[in-house]
Amino acid sequence: MRHFIDELKRRHVIRTGVAHLAGSWLLVQLLETLFPIFGIPETRIRWVVILLAVGLVPVLALSWVLKWTPEGFRKDVDAAVEQESKAGQSRKLDGIVIVVLALAVGYFAVDKFVFEPASRGAAVQYNTIAVLPFVDLSPAGDQEYFADGIAEELLNLLAKIPRLRVAARTSSWSFKGRNPPIAEIAKTLNVAHVLEGSVRTSGNRVRITAQLISAADGYHLWT
Repeated sequence: MRHFIDELKRRHVIRTGVAHLAGSWLLVQLLETLFPIFGIPETRIRWVVILLAVGLVPVLALSWVLKWTPEGFRKDVDAAVEQESKAGQSRKLDGIVIVVLALAVGYFAVDKFVFEPASRGAAVQYNTIAVLPFVDLSPAGDQEYFADGIAEELLNLLAKIPRLRVAARTSSWSFKGRNPPIAEIAKTLNVAHVLEGSVRTSGNRVRITAQLISAADGYHLWT
């Protein structure tokens, strides 16, 4: 067992694993910040975490098989070359691990002591709402234009209420055709309420449904 541990150290497998874990954590933290900016659902981060976790195995396997030499990665080197480059390899790998860990710790400190207090200070105001594009549930699927018109008219009317802050149409309608959780929509748009609805035809009748949802718990306030 001791020989195996020594071999892991000699082949830099432990250093590589630590660097991979620290780099993966830093990448996930950055994606959690960037995904909402570009309108990418935060649920996609789950797949990134899975890929990084699965990728740990081949990374460790490659670090066991391949060796880092001054000429680059090689499958095998003789003892003389290995002994000559061992100190340089260790210093380089230690430097990489230290840099990655420093970035991870630095990001954690900034997020914990700078961004998090700022986000708590800028709590979502209760008198905020986003109007999502209404869904066309007509059997023929030919009422999308009418559904969009209904939603836009409601948005314009709500925007005229002095004490009510309404998310911009461009922002709220970026979720059209998607079905993310209400909490994710509200968080992205920084609103406390979400108004959604649907339009469907039934013979000569048009049925319009509107639902006001509280982002805090996801429950309907009225429909």
